[in-house]
Formats: sequence, structure tokens, C-alpha cells
Amino acid sequence: MAQPARADDWDVLRNDPVLSEGLVAFAIARHIHNRCDSISARRLRALGFINSLVGRATDLGFTRSEIEDFVFNEDEQQRVRAIADARLAERNASPDQREGYCTVGEEEISANSQIGRLLR
Repeated sequence: MAQPARADDWDVLRNDPVLSEGLVAFAIARHIHNRCDSISARRLRALGFINSLVGRATDLGFTRSEIEDFVFNEDEQQRVRAIADARLAERNASPDQREGYCTVGEEEISANSQIGRLLR
């Protein structure tokens, strides 16, 4: 029986640019969706995107259970949220500047970026 991945095994996932940037993009899109009433999430597209990230992690040798352990780990969630929050703050989107979330969202949608493709 396979052992669950330990936190020190997660460096492979953390350091993979596709996974790392994908999780941050998803977190940013989610922040925008949750804080900007005029922008909504593209749920089916988001599901497909998450499935592609799971596929990438599987290709790196991780089981579904290990991937879930990583994604749902509170420390990992806080790490990704902190990166997303910092990137949003650089673009004037923060709890103190809530209108910035809409501005960033609109810019990402216009640019057809990965973040923008998760929003409408």
C-alpha cells in the first residue's frame, strides 16, 4: 500500500513551474471572483484547468491521494494564497483596495491570460 506523500516530498510539486504557477493563477482568479461582483468564474473551464494540473502531478509520479494531500494541506494553501495576495497587492488589489480586484480581473480577461480564461 502506498504511503501518503510527506511534506518534504512536495518540493517536486512546489518547484514545478506548471503546477506552481497554475495553482497561483487559480488562487488569483478565485480571489477576483470572490471579491468583484461584476466578474464571475468559468466553472467548467476551471475544472478542466484543475484536471490538467492533476494530470501534470500524476505525470510527475504522484498518486491522486498524494495530490489531494498536497492541495488540501493548510500550510500549502496558505503558501499559495500568500503568493497570490502579494501579486494582487502589487497591482493595487487588496482588502483595502477592493476595486483593484475588478481592475485586475478585467485586465486579465482582456489579455486572455490563464487567469483571464478562468473568469468572465
